[in-house]
Amino acid sequence: MKKHQLTAVVLSVIFTGLGLFYIGTPMLIITGALLMALQGAVLYFLLLTLGFLGFLALPAALALHIAGIVITIIYFTYRSPKKPWLEQKRQRQLSSPGAIAARTVIGLLLLAGSVYVGYTEGTAPFTKSAAEKQVVREAAEHYLEQKYGEPFKVTKMDHIWAVGSYNLTAIPEGAPELEFTLDSTDGSPPVPSGETYLNRVWGAQLRDKAEPVIDRLYPDGAFVQAWVSCNMKQVVREYDKLDSCSGEPVSQNVDIVVFADVAEGSLDQEKERILELVKQLPGVTVPGKTDLQIEYYPAKLNTPANAAKLEKGSGALQDATPTYQFREFDISRITGTSDIELRKL
Repeated sequence: MKKHQLTAVVLSVIFTGLGLFYIGTPMLIITGALLMALQGAVLYFLLLTLGFLGFLALPAALALHIAGIVITIIYFTYRSPKKPWLEQKRQRQLSSPGAIAARTVIGLLLLAGSVYVGYTEGTAPFTKSAAEKQVVREAAEHYLEQKYGEPFKVTKMDHIWAVGSYNLTAIPEGAPELEFTLDSTDGSPPVPSGETYLNRVWGAQLRDKAEPVIDRLYPDGAFVQAWVSCNMKQVVREYDKLDSCSGEPVSQNVDIVVFADVAEGSLDQEKERILELVKQLPGVTVPGKTDLQIEYYPAKLNTPANAAKLEKGSGALQDATPTYQFREFDISRITGTSDIELRKL
């Protein structure tokens, strides 16, 4: 069967190496499969690096695509068999149904093998096996249990190949609602560090202390979350015992979601309520800096589903926009309602 140069070139332009498969000689089928596999590996590498190395990967992928087009053109331009009758005989043999089927099967097998090898070998530096991850998981759980004297479970692992480390998510088995994060190296042995477990424990204790105050001021529907930052050298579980963090003040964040239909005419009343909250919060927080944020949502969003989400510590409502927001990074600077700004969103 006669092969046309224009058809082969167009196929190569549409997809890398496709024109070589159309020509159908064994050598060009192998070449096309290799070009496809190499380009796939390059694009997968680009995906793994989140596009950061696009200045290397994209030119390489384009060069492989152009190579497929150039090889196709060269085949038709420079082929000149010394024995035309032998070439015609070979073409007739290659054009038989059996030969076409055999070449198709061989081509597909070569393509699948090339893609598999390119995937496994090309991604090896950027991925970790299940056994390697298990070593890191066990090391992290052992580290946490030894430090805090209770069992923990690692629930999520993300390997950051660019810096050779892991981002882990873990929970204490006795209080799974206190989900926290930590880091780990991928060395041998792995070294966990940077856990936020105590931050979550202190935040939960501060929330429990602040809730009665907030419930009195916002009886119609308010939910509070808290976070406490303190770089303690020793393990201190009790929030009330935090007085300083290696010489630095304790940093506390109180986030409140309020379900209320705030109107322009009621802003002064809301500012008075915020001022009263600012006056009462020092009675439940430890000495240090307190960051306060209040987000107001329409009252109709105070549904059981949203309430359950906020009670689990999911933070702000992802599918809704607040109507107003108040934010002060250090409430000690507020002395009156003139210092309070309610921003309309």
